[in-house]
Amino acid sequence: MKYEILTEVVYRHTFFPGHGYEGIRVHIPAAAARSLSQQGLLVKRLRDGFVLLYAAVHAGRPRSRDAVLEENNTLLFDLLLTDHLFYNYTQVNVQDITSSIFFFSNEAPVAAGTLHRQDYVSTQDLQAVNTLQETFFVKPFGRIALQVNGQLQPLYQIRFPARAVRWCYFLMSEGLQSLSRPAVIAANGNGYFGALRRVTLPDGREVPVFISNDPVPLGSAGNVFQLVDYFTASDDRYKVIIPALPAPETGSISNAAAALYEDGSEYAEIFLY
Repeated sequence: MKYEILTEVVYRHTFFPGHGYEGIRVHIPAAAARSLSQQGLLVKRLRDGFVLLYAAVHAGRPRSRDAVLEENNTLLFDLLLTDHLFYNYTQVNVQDITSSIFFFSNEAPVAAGTLHRQDYVSTQDLQAVNTLQETFFVKPFGRIALQVNGQLQPLYQIRFPARAVRWCYFLMSEGLQSLSRPAVIAANGNGYFGALRRVTLPDGREVPVFISNDPVPLGSAGNVFQLVDYFTASDDRYKVIIPALPAPETGSISNAAAALYEDGSEYAEIFLY
């Protein structure tokens, strides 16, 4: 049987620029599976989304994409989260994960080309589980209500934003601590980090630390920082010590410089040796 593309849904995350996000898997509930079969529709899973297909011949008759859209149906799909680090690097403040899910739809109002209200998924796309009609054995991460009608677009994105925190670089080795005028700057020479500060670690050691002035999105793309050592205090000449500093690890948790942290800000710590 020949199938044609009705629409496609893909997942994107700014933490992974350049390719799709693979931490979500679509699940077809039993009722949706029966509806798909009756309508001659088929879901093909992709690594970063899924494609909704329609049978070009259904009930012994050929049909076009426009003919399918004229049937004006609503399809419900569940989304399962397979990435256990998702909330570590995603800028969505879910107060209670256990009692809410993300609800996506192509019904207005939504941002152009997406299934959510703003350009990126936000708390506006959350819905309380108890507002849904059915009881889940395993609560899904999200749900998609896809309106299959004349306004159906050929492609939709579900886009997640990377979490933005203030980055902290600790100079741990003797070699780095012996630098005369160290600084952390952007690769283009712009300064994003404040002056060197000193903090006493839980083990009693006092070490230098640089803290970004503003929150920086997690992920390496576009956020390349360097550790440099200025020749003198009066000019802009410096020697590059580390040309590309590492980004924070999303799975690590530490609070080594808590004494320096300001209320209302989140921090990520990177230790340089």
